[in-house]
Amino acid sequence: MRLKKITVTNLFGMFCHEVPLNMDDHITIIHGPNGIGKTILLTLLDALFGPQEEYYKLRRIPFNELSMDFDDGSTLCMERRIVLEHPTLLDTIDGERNRAGNAIKLLLKFNTRGSDEKSYEVPSIRREGITFSLERICSRIPELERMDSETWIYVPTQEKLLLEDVLDRFGDRLPSSGMHKKGMDENEPEWLKKVRNSIHIHFIETQRLDTTRLFSFSDSRRLRRSEESYHTIPTVIDYSKELADAIREKLAEYAELSQSLDRTFPTRLVKGNDSSNPTIDELGDDFSKLEEKRSRLMAAGLLDRGEEIDFKEFQEIDESNINVLSVYVHDVKEKLEVLDELTDKIDLLVKIINSRFLYKEMSISKKDGFIFETSDGQSISPTDLSSGEQHELILNYELLFKVKPNSLILIDEPELSLHVIWQQQFLRDLQEVIRLAGFDVLLATHSPEIIHDRWDLTVELGGFTK
Repeated sequence: MRLKKITVTNLFGMFCHEVPLNMDDHITIIHGPNGIGKTILLTLLDALFGPQEEYYKLRRIPFNELSMDFDDGSTLCMERRIVLEHPTLLDTIDGERNRAGNAIKLLLKFNTRGSDEKSYEVPSIRREGITFSLERICSRIPELERMDSETWIYVPTQEKLLLEDVLDRFGDRLPSSGMHKKGMDENEPEWLKKVRNSIHIHFIETQRLDTTRLFSFSDSRRLRRSEESYHTIPTVIDYSKELADAIREKLAEYAELSQSLDRTFPTRLVKGNDSSNPTIDELGDDFSKLEEKRSRLMAAGLLDRGEEIDFKEFQEIDESNINVLSVYVHDVKEKLEVLDELTDKIDLLVKIINSRFLYKEMSISKKDGFIFETSDGQSISPTDLSSGEQHELILNYELLFKVKPNSLILIDEPELSLHVIWQQQFLRDLQEVIRLAGFDVLLATHSPEIIHDRWDLTVELGGFTK
């Protein structure tokens, strides 16, 4: 199921946006003045279809209705209502507006052809549903710093969080017996689970250069300063290690299949092949293609030189060995196919990066991940790349290696730190990645250079509700 159109009404109490997605081109670009809600629209989509710990954002962002039309004719609509609670119930925890006696109600409605409308109201949390002391929040979640009775600061991002935000985002780390589970968990109806699971969202935000990693602490340990509870890693280092790990996992799969085929090789050789053997010329072509593939795998960092048989060694093929070699070729093809998807992605990543970066060249190592070497042979760390180079590398790595097929990718301001020429080439690279990885993109930009000559892909955000 693919998202076809997004509509939000009364965003910030004033904006109404309708965004039809370009289904054939797979890329939709939204643009408009600062403050009109480009990033917020992406955030709303990510919060609704993403992990439940992000669900608190749907309460905090002011809007009336968020509607999504799908390509199968169905529609999912979220209504956000502010209601005045009875004075005796003013302790409902629904954000700052609660302190004035208001509560936020979230109602989801789903309509599909030939079926009755389905609806679900996300339960609110009331203070009487929480039996543990709020003092325990910081001991369980040391990266939070309490500001007052119902306000915390999330130190890694300096976000201000109210109690409901904390419970939405970190509820899995708090005493489950001391609070009523709510929202998108076991209370979620099956129809809603199915709809949410049918759309995979991946949000590439503007803060791309650093990745926050949290230390694990026992519940009994309390740090003096919450800043000590996490550390920040340059994203290029994190992704470099991640790629090396992915290569090792794929090579382990390759080795396991190789051992399995090698064990059964004599048996299959004796039994013979059900299909007819290839001709000598066909077998020669197979060896030539395998040699090309072997060279490509070495260039991608997946195989070492001398690690596999050099297929150029098979110069003489005749009727006496054609049966043995045909079984052997079949096995090698099957083994190497395990590496195809990863190789294609590495090839495209290296191609894009090496066509952009000046005076340096990128290669991939199965041990170290990203390798960079200057034109005079000096090795440099990924952290020594310029901010623009790091943004380019991170963006393309995420699109190629961290996205599920058929996902909707949300990209906020891809132009950050990129040279004008790189911005103009961005869509061309993105289209090449989409052809390989297969997904849709909704991106928000201020840059005419990102749009370049593809204004047909754009939707301008504007339009006051009142």
